[in-house]
Amino acid sequence: MLGTLERALSGVAALCVIGLCVVITGTVLSRGLLGWSIPDDVIIVRELMIGAIILPLAYVTSSRSHIAVEVLYNHLGRRTQLCLMAFGTSFGFVTLLPLLYAAWNELLYAVEAETYFFGDLELPEWPGKLAFFVGLFVFIFRLSLLMASDLRTAWNGEGSADNAKEL
Repeated sequence: MLGTLERALSGVAALCVIGLCVVITGTVLSRGLLGWSIPDDVIIVRELMIGAIILPLAYVTSSRSHIAVEVLYNHLGRRTQLCLMAFGTSFGFVTLLPLLYAAWNELLYAVEAETYFFGDLELPEWPGKLAFFVGLFVFIFRLSLLMASDLRTAWNGEGSADNAKEL
């Protein structure tokens, strides 16, 4: 179930990237050929970037595909590696909780106050804030599963720290 949601969010992120390409190409061509640009193109690009970056984080995390520095890590014992993985997922989880709280507050404010961007189209702010919150929530949920698995594995000192991929 969670894997399906993560893949769906990654698909939405891919659509955001396609949207970015369309808006940027359209703006460049319309400015160069016609002398005008797409209204609020900077705002649209900024909001699409949120989806393109945040939405696939849970999927990347589930496959442990983040950038890692393994120069020293590979020379450590397996028990130490397991403890470092448990520390990393725990630290990431705890560090991101205040960001999730702030994202929730920002989303509520944008919805309740009906905030919008000042521009020609007067686009509402809530869709970008919703995408950020949902992407971050799913990411933190996945991180919590990995953290539980990593802590259990480090405590037992056996198995692989990659068991959480199956969750």
